[in-house]
Amino acid sequence: MRRAGTSDATEQVTELFAFMTDVTSLDDVATKSLAVHLEEDDDRPRGYLTPISGVHANDAGFSELLARWRQNHQYAYPSRFPVTVEGTRNWLWSAVVGNADRLLFLVQDPLLRPLGHLGILRLADGQLEIDNVLRGETGIPGLMSAAMRSLEAWVLLELDTQALSLRVLESNTRAVEFYLRLGYTVSSSHPMVWREDGDLLTLVDSEGPSDEVFLTMSKDLQSEQPAADTILTAGPLIGVREATFCLDATRTGWNANHSQYLTRFEREFAEYVGAEYAMATSSCTGALHLAMLAAGIGPGDEVIVPETTWVATASAVAYTGAQPVFADVDPTTWTINPASVEPLITDRTRAIVPVHLYGYAADMTALLELARKANLRVVEDAAPAIGTLINGQPVGSMGDIGCYSFQGAKMLVTGEGGMLVTNDKEMFERAWKQQDHGRVPGTFWIDTLGRKYKMSNLTAALGLAQLDSGETQIAKKRRINAWYREFLADVPHLTFQGELPDSRSICWMTSITIAPEAPVTATDLAGRLHEEGIDTRPVFPPISGYPIWGQQATTSAAAPNAFTIGSASLNLPSGVRLSRASVERVSSAIAQALTQ
Repeated sequence: MRRAGTSDATEQVTELFAFMTDVTSLDDVATKSLAVHLEEDDDRPRGYLTPISGVHANDAGFSELLARWRQNHQYAYPSRFPVTVEGTRNWLWSAVVGNADRLLFLVQDPLLRPLGHLGILRLADGQLEIDNVLRGETGIPGLMSAAMRSLEAWVLLELDTQALSLRVLESNTRAVEFYLRLGYTVSSSHPMVWREDGDLLTLVDSEGPSDEVFLTMSKDLQSEQPAADTILTAGPLIGVREATFCLDATRTGWNANHSQYLTRFEREFAEYVGAEYAMATSSCTGALHLAMLAAGIGPGDEVIVPETTWVATASAVAYTGAQPVFADVDPTTWTINPASVEPLITDRTRAIVPVHLYGYAADMTALLELARKANLRVVEDAAPAIGTLINGQPVGSMGDIGCYSFQGAKMLVTGEGGMLVTNDKEMFERAWKQQDHGRVPGTFWIDTLGRKYKMSNLTAALGLAQLDSGETQIAKKRRINAWYREFLADVPHLTFQGELPDSRSICWMTSITIAPEAPVTATDLAGRLHEEGIDTRPVFPPISGYPIWGQQATTSAAAPNAFTIGSASLNLPSGVRLSRASVERVSSAIAQALTQ
């Protein structure tokens, strides 16, 4: 596991290819196969793409089958030689299973009978191309086309590859027509001549007369994605790792293995965010409560929180008997404003809780300086900000203690779940004891009233798989935000939530504020979008106004930014699987409402 912000796309492809080809059981076949649907709205798979692995290469019958297919389709290959079963078996081991740059899938019908194969190859420049497409047997009409579409969708989803290329002989007219129907276009052509070397015939480049023409075809996968009929604000990326880990945890994660995924998830998450200690919890709210207790917060204390946040930030303070004190937020980042915090510090103040709202970083430099001067704890609410960076350092690991969320609408999801991290051993041990019912370690003796906020091993299996795709998901989120900014660049009466300088937001939500002079209010705009099948969320109102705190609410004069943001802002659809066409559709509807 690499630290946030240091991921390499090439390494991610290598790791996923290796994971996909590690097939040793029927469980692996079930979880690592891609379902093939003839129609998008058909819930029943009509076939499967199963990664070819060492299990296949060891099967003599499988080598015989592929050798027969190769013999029947020699005309389609740029190299021709006597095909043998032994040669095919060697090719499987050296060029497929033993090649970190190739992933080949077996195309199977619903009864898992092999009909052909197709795959992807990583080129020297890191680009991916469609590879070894071959229909070996007749079967379900349209299955090979559907298999190609399934592979393309998987590459776009899990590898974040926006375009694919392929190479095909111009003389192979059936294949060329097949690719044209799938939306590939010819991007270049290469005259070739046959060169003979013993039994081997190979096509090589020609500068003069040619025997063949090698076509390079390409397809923009993103432009092929249609706009959804119903566009939701959120939605997770669930892939083969999630299915594989969760099935394994369900079947083997008990007794001696009861915490195998939990322990690994905590260790790798700590490494990802750059913290010494990590503890998985049942929710981020639970993590925040434990953080308050570990920081020694209790009755009579005050803790400064932002006005614009989910209620859990302040609820965790109230759980301890302390009093939340509410500060205004910055008008650009929508995160707690250090200038608003300083006047609120009293001799009862014990901590500041910056919230990295919607994945946008708070000004930790200024806040940590304030905390140092006043001898205050800093508890970071990084619930929606896994992977957000300030000067390359992950948020949540900058204060005394940090908390994250894996709730089902977040970028990384476990349904419900959280994580507490810290570099302070004593604080971690206090938090650990609290979540273990106040138990004396190694015994059943309880000497402190504790809590139970543990995460299950099965939940951690899902979280671990999600963490492996963290940087891929961040790239998708930031691209979605860039699309919105592109499409809405010239639309009046709106502004976007903005990044702190020298920070990297994960853009968990793309959010806008509607100006007072706009022809519609944020509420009106949300209603219009809803009528068109587009979901939005209102931004949190100033939370000091909730009647649960037992104190007077902050006035709009004291927190003008929070009041403006809360009354005039919306979260736009930002699910990680959102297509460019869907973002364009949302943007068009917004532009129409604001320019009427």
